[in-house]
Amino acid sequence: MFKIERLNSRRPILEVVENNPWENKVVFNPACVLVEDRDEIGEIIESIKPDKETLTEIQKHDAICFLIYRAQGRMTQNYDYRRSSLGLAILSPDLNLIKRFPYPILKPEEKFEDLGVEDPRITKVGDRYYMFYTGYQSGKEKNKINICIAETKDFVHWTKHGILKGRLNEVDNKNAVLFPEKINGKFVLLHRPMEGEGAMFIHYATSDNILGEWNDEGVLFESISRSGFIKTWNGAGAPPLKVGEGKYVMIYHIGNLKMDGTREYDLGIAVIDEDRNRYIKFVKKFEPFMCPETEFETRGDPELGVNNVLFICGSYFYSDYLYFPYAGADSVILGGRISKDEILRWALT
Repeated sequence: MFKIERLNSRRPILEVVENNPWENKVVFNPACVLVEDRDEIGEIIESIKPDKETLTEIQKHDAICFLIYRAQGRMTQNYDYRRSSLGLAILSPDLNLIKRFPYPILKPEEKFEDLGVEDPRITKVGDRYYMFYTGYQSGKEKNKINICIAETKDFVHWTKHGILKGRLNEVDNKNAVLFPEKINGKFVLLHRPMEGEGAMFIHYATSDNILGEWNDEGVLFESISRSGFIKTWNGAGAPPLKVGEGKYVMIYHIGNLKMDGTREYDLGIAVIDEDRNRYIKFVKKFEPFMCPETEFETRGDPELGVNNVLFICGSYFYSDYLYFPYAGADSVILGGRISKDEILRWALT
């Protein structure tokens, strides 16, 4: 249905950096933010003070993509870089690399994330960017998976606010994405509990305050069982994008378990409407709209053995396209785009 263009000749837009121990194994699951306001770009430049070459490249573009990605390295004698950190890259709006920072912008330093900071998603609220990410925490009997939150104004300097408040983290939980504006006076968050009622499907939650208590409102939509798989689940991917009054589109991931025990992760796209009674309601979806096909999508790092995976944490509209960086086989970061007109025709009819 959708004509997908794989960018950069189907090759990665970001790969591992052998000389950086925190990202010399795999890089994947990128969040992204497109900043189009020139004054804001100027404030970010003033805060991060890029080198002259980077500044010159930034000034060539009318908008800038800030990409925050998950990275893992190898275990060393002094540090276990297998614990995920988050890195930062600056790209042009059409996903060409301008600057990649040699150090992580978020590291697993707190108790609630001591085994890794993973899978960021970012939404702007007011003059700040809020990142919901997965904190992987060690435990005596079993490890714990938490939804955590941090904020920034420049993508380099982050303030951590810890585990999301409320009952959402009473069970293992992840894949949290925030809607770009309040709905019926509430902030609305998608999440995916891994245990309990409606486990492994996309839920939504509401709160009066991003940093306050969050309340689960139940399952938004499930995934459809598909031929050839013995189990199917889903999870929110990129934060929803507004496409009309009270209407949003969202790219999400679909997990599938095969008969031989291996997994495949595909991408779906859904339309979500505001609803006066339930805050939001699921309208329709198209799944899968993208499946692993290319070399970098079907074969990952040979030691980790993660193959046939597409995973997304961010997207944006720019010019005539919907752009979406995504992970291929938990090992590299790739880029794709779809015609904006195609998306809008499908979403609004």
